[in-house]
Amino acid sequence: MAKNLDRRSFLKVDVGSHKRISHIDPQWPTPEMALLQQKEMEHEPFIFLLDPPKNSPKILNVTSSLARLSESSWNQEKAAHLLKRAHGGAAFSDIQHYTNIGLDATVSDLLKIRNKPEKPADWVEELIPDFRNMTDSQRQEYQTLYRDRRIALVEWWINLMMKDDMSIRENMTLFWHEHFATNAQKVYFPQAVFEQNDVIREYGLGNFKTLLRKISFGPAMMIWLDSRRSKKNAPNENFPRELMELFSMGVDTYSQEDVVAASRAFTGYSTDGYLTNYLFDDRIGTGEYWDDNHDFDQKTFLGETGNFNGDNIIDIILEQDAVAHFICEKMYKWFIYEIPDEIFVDKMAAIFRDGNYEIKPVMEYLLTSEHFYDDNFRGAHIPNPTTQSLGLIRKLNLHHHIFPDRWLMRYIEYMGMAVLYPPDVNGWTGHRAWINSITLPIRKLLAATLVDEKVGDNRIKFEANVVEIANGMSNSQNARQLIKDFALVFFGLPLSEKLENKLVETLMDGAAEYDWDIDAAGSNSRLRELVKYMLRLPEAQLA
Repeated sequence: MAKNLDRRSFLKVDVGSHKRISHIDPQWPTPEMALLQQKEMEHEPFIFLLDPPKNSPKILNVTSSLARLSESSWNQEKAAHLLKRAHGGAAFSDIQHYTNIGLDATVSDLLKIRNKPEKPADWVEELIPDFRNMTDSQRQEYQTLYRDRRIALVEWWINLMMKDDMSIRENMTLFWHEHFATNAQKVYFPQAVFEQNDVIREYGLGNFKTLLRKISFGPAMMIWLDSRRSKKNAPNENFPRELMELFSMGVDTYSQEDVVAASRAFTGYSTDGYLTNYLFDDRIGTGEYWDDNHDFDQKTFLGETGNFNGDNIIDIILEQDAVAHFICEKMYKWFIYEIPDEIFVDKMAAIFRDGNYEIKPVMEYLLTSEHFYDDNFRGAHIPNPTTQSLGLIRKLNLHHHIFPDRWLMRYIEYMGMAVLYPPDVNGWTGHRAWINSITLPIRKLLAATLVDEKVGDNRIKFEANVVEIANGMSNSQNARQLIKDFALVFFGLPLSEKLENKLVETLMDGAAEYDWDIDAAGSNSRLRELVKYMLRLPEAQLA
């Protein structure tokens, strides 16, 4: 199926069945700059919304165990399952290493707080220019510059995810990016886009209260959901509504009167695209703009009355029991399964509330639980295109290669996930929506291209060294064991006896199983065909 989608067809996906989504604000940062951005839309990432699945997810027969997995139950299969969900790019050597060191040491290592990466460039701290006093050519120069810098941020993050050590950090960053779905196209300024991404990375395993406040008053969110232009004589409801419904409590937890009150509380905050009038140390808006545009009158919100500002609204929200359950349910769906187990989520929520909204203890509980390792969850998850693609590159030991500019970004984009450009404030449809008649062939084409440079894009001048990968497994001279080891790395589902026999036949290509010799002539091509075949199977699309 993958061979039917050549490079020319791949590059035409954007004019196919999906409608391009635009989030350009005609007034931001100025009408002149917005018009330039609109005229050059074809140079922007192709944003589209995947169709939701037609059928409901399968209800799995799992136990709601709240117990911790015992160290004695830890084995190779469980290590592989954990690494697939936490990182997505574990090679056989990684699985072996974490099998050997045990459950507690593995989870501790994955959750370890690591130093933040180097910033992509000094321009992430560059002040915002005055577009009003520019010539047309200067405006055009900045339009191109900022567009290229936004793309550079996507490339920077993709490379960071691809090359990062075995850690849950970047997966958590992606999770929170999807949760606080903010689109770089409308934000416009790459400085603001980076600032939000940097905050999420720093606090993604830290305290949710701090993370929520940092996101709410950061320039990217102020622009994305219009709180930057919310004034006492014209309160904007966009951010306060999504703050409650999508970022903290969920639906049916507030009234329209609460939205109105919160909107008044969030008036007077402003940003130029980099600087804001919010001081995180003092937790209050400042300056003449704040004095002129904040509503200082009394408001009633979620049953409490006072002269509330945005900080007060967040504080009141965080007093609600619904917050812990809502956030933990989203974590469950991302890391375990799209139908949450309410008993288990309730336990997660209790840990979250009792721990003053610290994220790391909740994740530690989830990743060390018996429930997480229930056999029915193996292969029950469809990885998003970013995790799937970059994880495969790591598994094939290609993550140190330099890919052509925007090459990986485009592949992931056409699979339905333009990183830093979610389709709307709800994030991506996700789960089973990741696989359809367009995205599945692209996944297969990418895999085939990585394994065999003669397939797909001729700009890729390297391919996986399948013999080297095989030699790093437990017994490369045993054909059947080699199949099992490859399946452990590539497949989400356990390897069935029928499929195992089929894969042995594919590897041997008519020869007897006992004749396998990895050093013999032709073994390289046999292994290459085997890996390409395996990566086309449904089992390879699951985790």
